[in-house]
Amino acid sequence: MTGDEHQADALTPAHTAPDSAIMTITDAVRLSAVPTGESTTLWDLAEPAWVLDATTACADLDRRLRSAPAHRCSSVVVLDHRGGRVGSIQRQRFEHALGGPFGFGRALLARRSLAEVTDFDARVLPAEAGVGEGLAVVFERPAHRRTDDLVLRREATDPAGADAGRTGDGTRWRVLPVAVLMEAAAGRMAWHASRDPLTGLFNRGAFFAQLQRMIDTVPGDLESRGPGTGPAQVRVGVVFVDLDRLKTVNDTLGHDAGDALIRSVAARLRTAARPRDVVARLGGDEFAVACLVHARDEQEATRTLHAIATRHLHAVRTPDARLDPSARSSASVGAALSVPLPQPVGADTLLREADTAMYAAKQAGGDRVSTTGTVGDDGGATAERVAPSLQRALDRDELVLHYQPIVDARTRHVLSVEALVRWQHPDRGLLGAAEVLDRAHAERLEVALDRWVLRTALAQLRTWETTRRADGNRAPSLINVNVSPASLSRPDLAESVLGAVRDGAARPEQLRLELPETASLSTMEVAGPQLRRLAGAGVALVFDDMGAGASSLRNLSTIPVAGMKIDRSFVAGMLTRQGDRAVVEMLTNLAVGLGLRITAEGVEDAAQEQELRRLGVTALQGYHIAHPRAADDLPWAADR
Repeated sequence: MTGDEHQADALTPAHTAPDSAIMTITDAVRLSAVPTGESTTLWDLAEPAWVLDATTACADLDRRLRSAPAHRCSSVVVLDHRGGRVGSIQRQRFEHALGGPFGFGRALLARRSLAEVTDFDARVLPAEAGVGEGLAVVFERPAHRRTDDLVLRREATDPAGADAGRTGDGTRWRVLPVAVLMEAAAGRMAWHASRDPLTGLFNRGAFFAQLQRMIDTVPGDLESRGPGTGPAQVRVGVVFVDLDRLKTVNDTLGHDAGDALIRSVAARLRTAARPRDVVARLGGDEFAVACLVHARDEQEATRTLHAIATRHLHAVRTPDARLDPSARSSASVGAALSVPLPQPVGADTLLREADTAMYAAKQAGGDRVSTTGTVGDDGGATAERVAPSLQRALDRDELVLHYQPIVDARTRHVLSVEALVRWQHPDRGLLGAAEVLDRAHAERLEVALDRWVLRTALAQLRTWETTRRADGNRAPSLINVNVSPASLSRPDLAESVLGAVRDGAARPEQLRLELPETASLSTMEVAGPQLRRLAGAGVALVFDDMGAGASSLRNLSTIPVAGMKIDRSFVAGMLTRQGDRAVVEMLTNLAVGLGLRITAEGVEDAAQEQELRRLGVTALQGYHIAHPRAADDLPWAADR
């Protein structure tokens, strides 16, 4: 077979492959977000390749590319049969070479063979290679080659069916864009960040997010369920399940038996749940279920939620024949019901009330269900009684900022501080950021809160700078401030931030704006021009909570960020879970390769600090480094 005949056989099916044969980025994220125990190979994510012989003239490839401008294959596999080599040509780089120098590139390259322009150093991966192997290859490459497609080969002896990219000897070839690989890695990280590793259920953080989304997105009234019944109200219920005998099982049968019990209970709760319910393991022996309750009035809603909670209690009671007969448990179950939506209800408030009800069930002897009054109703634990209006807190100067140092991983020198909001509540004392942000979301005050935090933090930075010049103290000259998705969506974001910088007599270079991982891809796309303007003015942009979602990796190529922060959940598990450690290492290598500062959040002990330093993390933040404190309680305040 001649080279031309070979390439005709290889190119034709690849060119005519249906759209369903091409893997999109969305497909990559979907396939990569798989439960623990399942795997996605790079072959599943890749697209069929054009395959050409190394003796083919560049002019021939040029003609084929121009005749198929919409072809989605971003690179070409080149086979050197005489030398036994496999290489690749990146389509974008090849087309760029055809345009130069001085417009004569096409004439200069026309008669040269592909062998003269092919990268034969490309490492070929087997079809069964996984995402981790692909990432390792990418980071082993020189920086200027890290965006090149990966080349994948499925041997002729492999029983898999035929597809485009097959060569004459039966070998099949595919190429994988690095952008798709990164999306797959992001999807996998997002899945692991939101899941309990033992059971595969949602973890506490993801449950809060799902519960709040349930509260925010469901309308309060539904259509009538029948003649004379009136409209059905929609409420949100939370069922809190605590196992009564897990400690006994662990003490008598060992922790392996306890883990088996937890996995079994998780499976039973998942089976007992309705299709739209959200089931989570909050930690230890605690589980929670969030559900929508449709009812005409509070009495009917309470009966419905009690029946749901009872079903979950029976699910826990049900024996599992696969377990040791002694590895069984009953449960103490608490349930809390919200006011009809869309009245504001905080996710943390609803879960806290269900937790309180669970303790009442436990104190009554366990193995039973207890319910609270309606959360948000005047007769129950209302959001207003638990947390007065945030607008009123802003008006009365009840909000304060605490500051947590971010230090150089090598020297422990303070590089910056992160401004963290607190609420000096008139009845409940000092409340953390979670409750403030929850109220801000419920009252749609995220933008107002962002602006207050930014201006207050810049004013404090100005105070530190003044005292540093006068007294020579150790106060930092940089400050990190978070921005919410709501602020990112505003068309005046850049002007608002730069105006606050000017009013605070600060320099843009002193501000590090932390972008939330929770922001959707569409929000980041809308915010792109505003963020690029801020970066151009000197404001440093930082992706926060990297790994907790799938959006930031995709935006690395479009948003001019100066740094990334590794989500605390991966730092917490990096010494005991290989998957968490691999994520930390991958993000660190990515940041180093892109020339970005990489900060590890949630550093809690010396062992974590030592390993993070060994991996090359450049900055550290967490309780082991320093707790958040009021401005007057920070170490450099004593220098005055």
